[in-house]
Amino acid sequence: MTDEMPTRRSLKNEAAASEKPQKRARRRRWPWIVGGVFLLLVVVGAGAAWVGMKAFTVKDELEAARPLLSSVKDKVLAGQASSAQGDADALAEHADKAREAASDPLWMFAENVPVVGPNLTAVRTVANTVSDVVDQAVVPAVGLGDTLSPAVFKPVDGAVNLAAIESVLPVLEQSSTVLTSAKENVGAIDTTSLIGPVKSAVTEINGLVGEIEPALATAKSLAPVLPGLLGADGPKNYLLVFENSAEARPLGGIAGAQILVTADQGKISIAQQTSGRDFAFESEEFANSHVPREARDLFLVPFGVQSQNNTLTPRVDVAADLTRSMWQNQRGVTADTVIFIDPFALSYVLAATGPVALPDGSTLSADNAVDVLMNGVYQQFNGPPNGDSPGLQDAYFTGIAGATFGAIMNGNVDVPKFIEAVQKAGEERRIVASSTEPTIQDLLGEAGLTGRMPQETDSAHQVGVYLSDYQGSKMDYFLRTSVAVGQQQCADGSRRLRVQISATNALDPAAVDGLSIYVSGNSGNGFGVPVGDLRVFTYVYAPVGSKVIDITGSTSQQDSLVGADREYPVARGVIQAAPGATQTATIDIDVSGLPEKQIETLVGPMLSNPEMSELQFTC
Repeated sequence: MTDEMPTRRSLKNEAAASEKPQKRARRRRWPWIVGGVFLLLVVVGAGAAWVGMKAFTVKDELEAARPLLSSVKDKVLAGQASSAQGDADALAEHADKAREAASDPLWMFAENVPVVGPNLTAVRTVANTVSDVVDQAVVPAVGLGDTLSPAVFKPVDGAVNLAAIESVLPVLEQSSTVLTSAKENVGAIDTTSLIGPVKSAVTEINGLVGEIEPALATAKSLAPVLPGLLGADGPKNYLLVFENSAEARPLGGIAGAQILVTADQGKISIAQQTSGRDFAFESEEFANSHVPREARDLFLVPFGVQSQNNTLTPRVDVAADLTRSMWQNQRGVTADTVIFIDPFALSYVLAATGPVALPDGSTLSADNAVDVLMNGVYQQFNGPPNGDSPGLQDAYFTGIAGATFGAIMNGNVDVPKFIEAVQKAGEERRIVASSTEPTIQDLLGEAGLTGRMPQETDSAHQVGVYLSDYQGSKMDYFLRTSVAVGQQQCADGSRRLRVQISATNALDPAAVDGLSIYVSGNSGNGFGVPVGDLRVFTYVYAPVGSKVIDITGSTSQQDSLVGADREYPVARGVIQAAPGATQTATIDIDVSGLPEKQIETLVGPMLSNPEMSELQFTC
């Protein structure tokens, strides 16, 4: 016992002795830990303050740059780039400071922080984009002075300065590349999680770039080939064909006034003016050599032999080939490029030129062009068909075409608005063209001016719907349409597509007696159609690989036909509607042999765009 107790006490004391130094060691570590945490908080706080300070710098510099960027853009587009030098210098300074502030290492690190990070990334992207645009586009453009402006493409006294265009090509190409990249970079920013001010900044710079980039991209693609198009390597012939949609045709309207334009060393002039009515009928051999027999059966006898009816087809290349060949046959002139323009497209162009004065003292403008061209002229010159009226109408249309062309060639045109007009008309297929020269055809394709036929996509089959006047009238000025399309699985296991086209004659019955015979069609020109009625063919281009199985309607389908246009099965229906009445044509198509997809509808250009709806039916 006596020996054991001292042993336990000694062990206890030893354990206590060993514990005391450890507790003292832990107590000594606490100040360092607390100090480390405090220091870390100070560092984080300082870092956050530093990033915040940089963010305010970026904000201030970008806000200072914003009005300068808009000012420089407006001056360059107005052809006053030389006056923008001071703004460009200040703009470059602000853009550089913004970019530098957003490139700080702490900024880059903070971009990984949740919530805050995406906003910082967006701000840095905007700052870098603005800096790139300023350094690589704005400064070089302003450095060219007034040479670089839309006016470089504007004709002066009927000629375009080819040397001036060639001198701006390098800067134009670089600027376009930078703007396209800027559009892609800013457009890729996900704005859903951004705070209000950052989101607004992204939206604003995206909008500003979006205003300039499309026109600049068009100019970039056009400028290198423009000298060649304007005859730098030899004369070029262009044929402008003005359509009248009051007499509907699948391509857009009956072919009326035609102008042959020659470009030689930048000088652009009218070589010939005529009308589709002035061409003699071609032979059957001519027609059959240019148009397949089945297409001629589909569009009836005038197709392929009469110039006015070259637009009976929705195929731009076929209409251009026929027109080009008739000019070669009857006038000895080859026009490599044929351009079709309808009244709406002309009205868009007039918005860029302003109103033009006509030979009779009247004025044609963007506001009245459609009504004048599609109805007014036929009411004004309404004498008997064998009198002077046809010649007066042709002279009027030729005068309109010449006056509009003259306004453009004399430089009375707002170039950006003109580019917008052509782009809009191309999207609506109201300006379409075809060329036998590969370079020009490629350019037309890039500009969206070659038109298109119904297509099959990964998700849809497209159906084409086109209307064509039956009686040689201008009654389609009063035509209003609706198109309903549906697809159903039938009880017998087949799958059917139904297209229902309704046509309304919007003419007031009380106004029939006041119609010119050119509007009414002179009682159908021998077709026996009552005065005031409109009568149109409806052409439905079914999906390739399908089969038209039925054509019915609320009017007689005696002249209906199931045919083909190359690879497309085509149904030709008939609609006749009295003033104030609505009639329909219905086409059923078997699509059982095709992959099941949704149905889209491609409608040819008309005076009034049809109302579109989904059709419910049973089969």
